Amino acid sequence: MFSGNKMVLQLLSLLKQYGIRKVVVSPGSRHFVFVHSLEADSYFKLYSVVDERSAAFFALGLMQQTGEIVAVTCSSGTACMNYGSAIVEAYYQHLPLLILSSDRLPQFLNQMEDQMYDQLDTFTNCTKYQGQLPVVNNAFDEWYCNRIINEAFLELTHHGKGPVHLNIPFEAHDTDRFEVKEIPVVRKINISTSSLTSEKWEDYGEQLKGKKVMIVWGQSVAMTKQLEDAVTEFTRNFDAVILTDKISNCHHPRAVTNTTVVWRALRPLERVVLKPDIVISVGANYIFNNELKGYLRPANVKHWQVGKEDKVCDPFRSLTEIFEMEEDFFFRAITANSTFTNEGEYADSWLNISRLPLLPTPDYNELYAIGALMNSLPKNVDLQLANSCTIRMAHFFPIDSSIRVNCNRGVNGIDGSMSTAIGFSADNLRPTFYITGDLSFFYDMNSLWIRHLSSKMRILLINNGGGAVMYGSLNNEMRKTLPPHIGAEHGMSAKGWVESVGFKYLSAHSKEEVDEGVKVLCDTTIEQPIILEVFTTINSDIDSIGEYYAKVNRKNYVEKLLSRVKAKAKEILKN
Repeated sequence: MFSGNKMVLQLLSLLKQYGIRKVVVSPGSRHFVFVHSLEADSYFKLYSVVDERSAAFFALGLMQQTGEIVAVTCSSGTACMNYGSAIVEAYYQHLPLLILSSDRLPQFLNQMEDQMYDQLDTFTNCTKYQGQLPVVNNAFDEWYCNRIINEAFLELTHHGKGPVHLNIPFEAHDTDRFEVKEIPVVRKINISTSSLTSEKWEDYGEQLKGKKVMIVWGQSVAMTKQLEDAVTEFTRNFDAVILTDKISNCHHPRAVTNTTVVWRALRPLERVVLKPDIVISVGANYIFNNELKGYLRPANVKHWQVGKEDKVCDPFRSLTEIFEMEEDFFFRAITANSTFTNEGEYADSWLNISRLPLLPTPDYNELYAIGALMNSLPKNVDLQLANSCTIRMAHFFPIDSSIRVNCNRGVNGIDGSMSTAIGFSADNLRPTFYITGDLSFFYDMNSLWIRHLSSKMRILLINNGGGAVMYGSLNNEMRKTLPPHIGAEHGMSAKGWVESVGFKYLSAHSKEEVDEGVKVLCDTTIEQPIILEVFTTINSDIDSIGEYYAKVNRKNYVEKLLSRVKAKAKEILKN
């Protein structure tokens, strides 16, 4: 019988699934629950060595002789410190030694607790990975525990072999009940490279058979011709849809590029019907991150991660496969080794919903100004977007595929967006347009006197006197008296500063002035940097997003859908 401690059960299950069966045990009481559970399963072969110094070197000998991963486990206190010499030796011999040190709860560190010091950081410079397991009290803890163990076990042999350290907290060692009859099979994360056999590729292809397949395309993976061809064949073969946004620059016939807006247009039943079975993630960040996580986490869909970014990234908490290879190689290989074609309308259903009618022109506010520029952008230019409201509003308006879009979406901060845009424009032969709010602009205003400023730099500055996005969660009553420090309210203008550094300055207080200013911004024959400062109000800008979402009208699409359903029903009845 095994302990009911879910942290211990996760460890036992993954030790077995990763094929780690040999464990060198040194005596002690803190790891009793774990060791006694190991003793209950004949799969594990335990070796008893009292001195931890000898125990770890003994494990090195086992690895040298067998080539297997070997684990060592000890109690808390200085026991763990005694592994040091052998761990350094394993590091430089490239031996996959797994250190499982037991510990007291981290909350007790430096609180005069017996047998306790900072065990986790002991071997930082001579291990490939260090992880602190959580005490499992809920589903979130259990997911995190599972992820940390998977990360650690993968690193034992990933990009070369070497030691890995997991620190395991036990609140008590004498209260567990050993009543679990079988070790559960918990989630194991696999890493595959391009050396996969055709049989293995065929197996992965079979997992997509008859499934609803969604590709989520983020930043930093350019859609080359070679990659586009591979993705086209894959999406056609597996009836897959691509969800993406402007900053991914993923232009493909099966791509929904206005995902943030489409999400709001989905009806409850459609959210259920269109939920994928397998999600394949490509690239880095995307702005519909929160919506997608809320949509997919409860569904427990399978998640495959594709690309050279080899670290475990598990936003949906259901990652099972990491394909560490070039994206075009993955899509070509899995398609080439599939013997079937998914028939259906999964991708078309998403694409039909994404073809939303043009929304009515908004009132005079930030959204109107951004729309005026987005709808007027010339072809073959570049667009840089600041974070917060700017990037969200930009997704209401379609633009030509020749326009490259970028945004500092890695950590979503407001700092440095304009410096990035200035740097982007420095050696760029194409005009660079930059849309920003006032806080981001004034935070980074020093960037405008960088001597490499391009004469083809164009800036749309929305100045509503503060950070509107900070007030978005406040109710109407609270917004009547906006807290001045939350959004750093101000009464500043960019005029004096930008003119002093050589910009042509324009301002707008109405729709007509915005339209006139946008015409000048988009005149690429002017060899001078230009800025259009649009003055709005915080309340009108906050309300504009919600009002615009509410105006998303899918009446025409719904009528077409009902017509298709009726036609299909008649066909079925006829046959």
